[in-house]
Amino acid sequence: MERYMRAHNGLFVGQCSVELVYYLPHALKPGQRMRAERQVAFAGGTATNAAIAFSAFDNVSSLVTGLGEHPLSEVARADIMDRAVALIDLDSLPHRPPSVGVVLVDLESHVYSVAYATTYARKLRSLDLGEAIFHDVEVVLLDGAYMPQALEAASMARERGIPVVLDAGVWREGMQPLLPLVDYLIASRAFRLPKCNNVGEMFAALHSFGVGHIAVTRGEKPVLAYEDGVISEIPIARVRVLDSLGAGDILHGAFCHYILERDFKNALEMASRAATLSCTALGPRAWIEQIKSP
Repeated sequence: MERYMRAHNGLFVGQCSVELVYYLPHALKPGQRMRAERQVAFAGGTATNAAIAFSAFDNVSSLVTGLGEHPLSEVARADIMDRAVALIDLDSLPHRPPSVGVVLVDLESHVYSVAYATTYARKLRSLDLGEAIFHDVEVVLLDGAYMPQALEAASMARERGIPVVLDAGVWREGMQPLLPLVDYLIASRAFRLPKCNNVGEMFAALHSFGVGHIAVTRGEKPVLAYEDGVISEIPIARVRVLDSLGAGDILHGAFCHYILERDFKNALEMASRAATLSCTALGPRAWIEQIKSP
């Protein structure tokens, strides 16, 4: 990976969970018990993974989320602190358990399955922190969770001329008012805007809301990039995939870094390289050691 120019400051608003990952020799059959080759516990959630990825480039990351003080929450809290991400925990009911995801990775096919409890029902206290939270912030990423706080953060960022990146994994109820405040929208191939039948229609609809830069990630296929009414493709390097868990979130966090130093398509290209690199090693953080190695 190419080294970075200087440290930046980013604010990330969205999900945080506890992820328990089991690496299995092969896929489980119904009713089968199997000894895992490896077990990992870490902080998950789209905004959390993106904040950690942004921090991996020696940047300053702050994460606004709802984690709470339940004993299970300490697993995620320790990982977040270990990755030098400042945690702003606004959970309104801090003693209830956090969202926990169980991930089964088949080491034979390198396909993973996830069981989780949603965090969307969690309520956060108001983000009412004003200038304190936005001091020196250069980019804001939202993952669509905690919509009142997302709207508040996006509005404050727009007032200050700070670019807003939306990680659009899926379309969510109440997301439409957020779109006019978004500068960069990076969607997964599962993202579907209401009444849009294809990618072209979606690009046009998002553009009508004022989103000028849009990308759609498609796994191993080239990323589709929309800018100034033109659609182009960003190629994805072919690698031997060992573990793709969290690769999309890593792309978003890396994009937040590179968009502060490069143009849109080049930032997407560099962020895609980071995401691809993360797929070549087992575990959600192994790629970080690779980019830091000389």
